[in-house]
Amino acid sequence: MKLVRDFERRLEHLVDGVAGRVFRGKLHPVELAARLVREADLSVKEGPAGPTAANVYNLRLNPRDLDAAIPSGLMGELVDVLESTAADRGWRLDGPVQVSLEPNEDVSPGTVDCHAVRTPGTLRPWAFLTAKNGMRLALSNNRCVVGRAGNSDVTIGNPGVSRTHALVWREGGEAWIVDLGSANGTAVNGTPSASPQTLATGAVVTFGPMVYTFRLEP
Repeated sequence: MKLVRDFERRLEHLVDGVAGRVFRGKLHPVELAARLVREADLSVKEGPAGPTAANVYNLRLNPRDLDAAIPSGLMGELVDVLESTAADRGWRLDGPVQVSLEPNEDVSPGTVDCHAVRTPGTLRPWAFLTAKNGMRLALSNNRCVVGRAGNSDVTIGNPGVSRTHALVWREGGEAWIVDLGSANGTAVNGTPSASPQTLATGAVVTFGPMVYTFRLEP
């Protein structure tokens, strides 16, 4: 898979010989990345905002498969693989991705045991909606429900905005928006978003009477 291959290329520049110093036998960091992606895929459940994946992963290996401590840079790369996978496949994450690795004698040598859970937490915004008065609304979840309801991911307290108004998300390297059957509609640069529509930085987005400028974070 492309994301795991990208991970392998980045790993080559991380620490020379990391696989040889840390892992024995058949295990390799790329195998861990592939296992994490498979586990994430298996964890996906359909939620109110769409497909939602686990965000906390615990990997267990037999101590005989490890020669040294795991470099912190490697763990960061594994986190990045999962974050990139979620954004590419349009999965929602309810909290920051966390990956831990621990030796465990109960795990057979040459294999990896993985446990995944959903743990709510604060996410770094990947985009913002900015009103004409400068007020900014952060898009933090990979899939954000925009609406008047207090439990919306992005709340707009205007009576012209429906309780569940629109969905904004990332998938396949693009940002997307679709109206969720709101009373007053959603539009991008004046074009109604009754069906999924891509969003680019600088796009003017309207939720009923409310107007915002969309901006992706670098």
